[in-house]
Amino acid sequence: MSFKPITHCLAIVLSLSACAATADKTELGAARAWYWQHPYQPEAINRLALQLLKMGDSDSAAVLLERGARIAPDREDIRANLLRLKSGSRQVADSPWQEPGAAASAAPSAPASASPQAGQDGLPAPWPQPPVRP
Repeated sequence: MSFKPITHCLAIVLSLSACAATADKTELGAARAWYWQHPYQPEAINRLALQLLKMGDSDSAAVLLERGARIAPDREDIRANLLRLKSGSRQVADSPWQEPGAAASAAPSAPASASPQAGQDGLPAPWPQPPVRP
């Protein structure tokens, strides 16, 4: 019995998984860049959270989804992703949300309750910062 076919199959599988990992890192990098260009755009927040979740960083994904839910409480996809994540599910809505009849806004209106560490116009800061110590 020859091991050549097995080693060839193994090499193909390993190269495909390496390509998938590279593609995931490229998507994560693009999502991070878009988020930091538009930290108050719910679509950018959701996209980065989904990419972080794919890479196994569920804690950071939860932080982003909570922030997204505060910025855009009407976004059902963000709320659903957050609920799924908190329930332990890794199944999240991957499709972008489209508001019927309206274009996505890069700067949504401020929520009623703002955190003490607020960013622009009372919105949550782009990334949670540690508490300020006197």
